[in-house]
Amino acid sequence: MRYLGSICLCLCLISCSNSKYGAHPPFPVSGQVLVNGQPAKGVRLVFYHLGDWGDKERAIVPQAWTEEDGSFVVETYSTKDGAPAGDYRVTAEWPAYRHGKHWGPDKFGNKYAKAETSGLTAHVEKGTNKLPPFELTISAAQAKKNEAVLAQQQRKRSK
Repeated sequence: MRYLGSICLCLCLISCSNSKYGAHPPFPVSGQVLVNGQPAKGVRLVFYHLGDWGDKERAIVPQAWTEEDGSFVVETYSTKDGAPAGDYRVTAEWPAYRHGKHWGPDKFGNKYAKAETSGLTAHVEKGTNKLPPFELTISAAQAKKNEAVLAQQQRKRSK
């Protein structure tokens, strides 16, 4: 009988927990990336939560890839599910090319690649979130480097 009582208690606790995500459920988050004022496809954004969630074993790191129009939808636990509420530092990388797991150099020259120095932030509220656009820049010198990398990659692929 004691065993049955323990099972009932466990089932009750499981069904009464706040969600399958524990204390950090995701909320819908979308936005747009502009590079030199233009929408950018293929930019990878990673959101690093500020503060300690106390779970070192299971890092919660929301991320997103931009579409043709520069739009993105953040995902954390599954496809386009959003991000837990809180404040984030954000990184942005724009691979010159992607072939499976192989990425080309960052078109931003790693300017936004580190959370501590990217200067990008986001705030996620409980509920639906539409972030203001991330307005990123590439210098003329970096744009020339990017063109050279793409030309070199095209030559390799044509061989």
